[in-house]
Amino acid sequence: MLAREVAVSIAINSALNLGFTWLAFHGVDRVSVDALVIDLIPTAFMIALMGSVVPSLINRRRLSPLPSVRFILLRGVGLALLAAAVTVPLAALLLRGMAGLDWAQVLYLKLPLGAGIALAVTTWSLRGLGKEIHA
Repeated sequence: MLAREVAVSIAINSALNLGFTWLAFHGVDRVSVDALVIDLIPTAFMIALMGSVVPSLINRRRLSPLPSVRFILLRGVGLALLAAAVTVPLAALLLRGMAGLDWAQVLYLKLPLGAGIALAVTTWSLRGLGKEIHA
C-alpha cells in the first residue's frame, strides 16, 4: 500500500508542479535565480502539504482508532513549513552566482525536487499516521 500511495503522490505532485512551472515561466528565455527561489516557496509548501494531507485523509478510514482530521491538517501544515524552510535556503545557496536558468534547467531542478519532497513527506506521513496520540 505504501509504495502505491507514494508513487501516486509523486505522479500527481510532479504533474501539478510541471503545470504551475509552465504557467509561471513559459515564454521566459531565462529565469532569474531570484524568481526561481521565490517560486520554490509555494512549490515546496504545497507539494509537502498535499503530499501529506491527501494520502493521510484517504487512508484514515483504514485505521482504528481513526486519527483526527485536525491532527492530519496540523501535521501537514507543519511538514509544509519545514519543507519550505529547508528547500528554499538550500536552493538559494546552490544556485548562488548563476545568471539564470533556461526552461530545461528549471524543469531539471523543480521536477526531481518536487518528486523528492513528495516521496519523503508522503512516506513519513503514512508511516506515522497510526501513531497519533489520542486523549
